[in-house]
Amino acid sequence: MLCGFQYCHMKPIPSDIRIIYDAALRKKSVAPASHFRYMKWLRYYLDFCIKYHHAPVNRESLAPFLKKLKDKNQSEQQRKQAFDAVSLFYQIKNADQDETHTVNDNKENISTKKHELKEINADWNPVYKKIDSEIKLRHYPPKTLQA
Repeated sequence: MLCGFQYCHMKPIPSDIRIIYDAALRKKSVAPASHFRYMKWLRYYLDFCIKYHHAPVNRESLAPFLKKLKDKNQSEQQRKQAFDAVSLFYQIKNADQDETHTVNDNKENISTKKHELKEINADWNPVYKKIDSEIKLRHYPPKTLQA
């Protein structure tokens, strides 16, 4: 399992990428209950890229990531989920390349689209869903969200 002591030291997904990725999940009609899994795999992938010095936007980084998951005894279904999550990340990175800017995250450059940041509105439900998925991802007690 990828959780445990190492997981506590993983960096969160940068907020601008998280916003764009969440918008892409909604656009692709991914069930809201599955969003936390997609975010989890994206977070693992970005952490893997930083740790092993891979470029996150380079599709060649996916094969070593999936091999690492296999080496860690992740099931075929889990590896497929990870593949789907990272593939969606590549899709949002490759769309509209001329409207990008660079975000520096621990010496790693990750490009994001400026115009997609405007998709956020005053609806708090996505925020609560993100918090809920983060609570589940960190294995906190369910009452944490209530607090």
